[in-house]
Amino acid sequence: MKIILLLTFCLLITSCNPFAPKYDPNGFLSNTLLGNRNTVDGIFQFFKSSYELRDTVLYGKMFSQDFIFTYYDFEQSVPISWDRAQELNTTYNLFRNTQQIILDWNYYVQKDTTPLEASIIRSFNLTIVQNDNSVLTGTGRARFNLRRVKTEDPWEIYFWFDDSDF
Repeated sequence: MKIILLLTFCLLITSCNPFAPKYDPNGFLSNTLLGNRNTVDGIFQFFKSSYELRDTVLYGKMFSQDFIFTYYDFEQSVPISWDRAQELNTTYNLFRNTQQIILDWNYYVQKDTTPLEASIIRSFNLTIVQNDNSVLTGTGRARFNLRRVKTEDPWEIYFWFDDSDF
């Protein structure tokens, strides 16, 4: 009887390893801990997570292939725009050259949504720690246009106008 009990115990212990969880091909992307991109609030949480983790793989998941980023250059008195590839490259360099980024999304200035389109203006606070002697802080508003093909799809940002004091 003791041998059967011992064999059963050994079988159970070897078939269940809590330190080797089941493989998930989507990894963190299926976990809402970082933010659920199927909701408007969730995509902002995902944005915050990708910034604070300084992860361009996560960051790139939010943007459509035809994404456009725009900001107003006050020195030249013109709007400046770039595409998804340049946005990812610029953000990669930001992430690589900082020690810490803190992004806090504040209130919604505007939040117009349909099941497949959203137009959002939201205020934020941003702190960028480059090193112990260089800390940049700023506030602003960001205007986003989001879309998705089906209601069960995650939102994608296809336009971002940055209106901040950076």
